Formats: sequence, structure tokens, C-alpha cells
Amino acid sequence: MAQAAKVLQLFKTLHRTRQQVFKSDVRALEELVPRKDLLVENVPYCDAPTQKQ
Repeated sequence: MAQAAKVLQLFKTLHRTRQQVFKSDVRALEELVPRKDLLVENVPYCDAPTQKQ
């Protein structure tokens, strides 16, 4: 579980850094948001992944 906490902390740090770096560039901030069609279940070797709920 400690690994998960480290990963989450890293993600939060990267998110804050991204917001600081691009704070004056609204277009760049909007384009770095993941598109819903890319959010699929993480199933290895799946030919037909399902959409995340």
C-alpha cells in the first residue's frame, strides 16, 4: 500500500507542477486533459476494451 501512496503523491505533484508551468496558457491546460474516449478499462491484451464507468 505504501507504493500506491507514493504513486498518488507523485501524480499530485506532477499535476500541480503542470498547472504552474501552464498557468498563463489556457489552451495548453485544456489540451492536456484526457479525452473520455481514451478512458477505457485497463485490461491487458483485450481486443474490445470497455468504457470506464
